[in-house]
Amino acid sequence: MQLIDAASLSPSAAARPAQRSYARGLTLYAVYFGLYLATLAAALAPLPVAAALVFAIANGVFLAMMFVIGHDCCHNALVPGRRWNLWLGRAAFLPILHSTSLWRLTHNKRHHVRPNLKGFDPVWAPMGLAEYRAAPRLRRFVERVYRGFWGPLFYYHAVQWLPALLLPFGAAARPQWRQHIAESAFVLAGGAAMIAAIVAAGHAFAPARPLWLVAVLGFALPYIVWGYLAGFSFYLNHTHPLVPWFDDDARWRTHEAALRTSVHVKMPLDILPLYALGMTHTAHHVDASTPVYALPAAQARLKAMHGDGIVEYTLTPDVYRRIVRACKLFDFERMCWTDFDGNPTSPRLA
Repeated sequence: MQLIDAASLSPSAAARPAQRSYARGLTLYAVYFGLYLATLAAALAPLPVAAALVFAIANGVFLAMMFVIGHDCCHNALVPGRRWNLWLGRAAFLPILHSTSLWRLTHNKRHHVRPNLKGFDPVWAPMGLAEYRAAPRLRRFVERVYRGFWGPLFYYHAVQWLPALLLPFGAAARPQWRQHIAESAFVLAGGAAMIAAIVAAGHAFAPARPLWLVAVLGFALPYIVWGYLAGFSFYLNHTHPLVPWFDDDARWRTHEAALRTSVHVKMPLDILPLYALGMTHTAHHVDASTPVYALPAAQARLKAMHGDGIVEYTLTPDVYRRIVRACKLFDFERMCWTDFDGNPTSPRLA
């Protein structure tokens, strides 16, 4: 099978510099950073605890939106200037305690280079039946949790953030840990100062509120919400009964992987425009230099050129349940998804 040329799928090289805009990128940054700060202030304000909880959850949602913007910065895509992207990305990633250098290593240099290649791409890689059966009972239980309806609530922090995106001690970063230690130190110091400032501000706003509750409302609960949205989004980006995984690089190369291993998930209600843009994922994988605000046009072009070759759907709770039920393990020989007993739950995807 002939490989698809990524340049033919995305806007022309001549058009790419014009896509990135200081005005659009900085406006997007200012709006969502402002919403993050506003919901944080409301969560810390002397409101009834029920109202503060609502604002804390909203704050976690806007943490996720700051991640979308920081992710664009790490691809040098939000605005034209490389240095602008570098520092805007560091500022956007600080509230979620992510090292930008470790993110570029894990995401840009691994996930984007070989998406859905098990052993190389570290994000939501499925187990095969033999691997699952050989795993210890606790590991099998954990995999069932991760592949369940509420799996994203636990997956991102346990598998991605703590082992690979905060400190340079994960397998991929360990050989070059000195290259990443300064960035990790910046995140640890900046994060500690940020959390201390949140607790101090919360105590000043509502002196009668216990400090533990201030910390929960101002940091812990928003961080849990953001982590759930991260795991949920990354799962949907590359998991679907029509999306294959691979355990062999040669086979991966022959299956138009940039196009076939990512999904365009459409939102039923457009209440978070930036989130909907971020889930326009096929166009992002075909050309990661396309800024998030230009993805709809790039996705429309892909759709016009390749039609049914692109997996896209509108997200509903029922659709999500069907995806979760189908995508438990992956049979790399038969090239299909299976349940935990090895029974096929998808068509052959070769």
